[in-house]
Amino acid sequence: MRVNLTRVLFMLGAVAILAFATASTGPIAFVAFMAGPIAARITGPGANLLLPSALVGATLVLGGDLLGQFAFDSRYPVGVITGVLGAPYLIYLLIRSNRQGASL
Repeated sequence: MRVNLTRVLFMLGAVAILAFATASTGPIAFVAFMAGPIAARITGPGANLLLPSALVGATLVLGGDLLGQFAFDSRYPVGVITGVLGAPYLIYLLIRSNRQGASL
């Protein structure tokens, strides 16, 4: 068995599956940008952020979906809601980190 070829094929398959999942759920990329910094603010410095970031991300997606479906007269996709909330927050984080001279 050719290990390198098998490894490359498995990586391509994983990327294809992830690309399909991302394409089918829509543009909810701002959740990834928001979940980590929000979880870091909640837990404080030095904490492991894997589980809190996942929970914050899930809460943002569910909350955005609920807002998009029931808070307005017409229904909006979750990607629109997370984009509207995420873009200003991301700009705020970038400005703040630029002033402090630190990275996100």
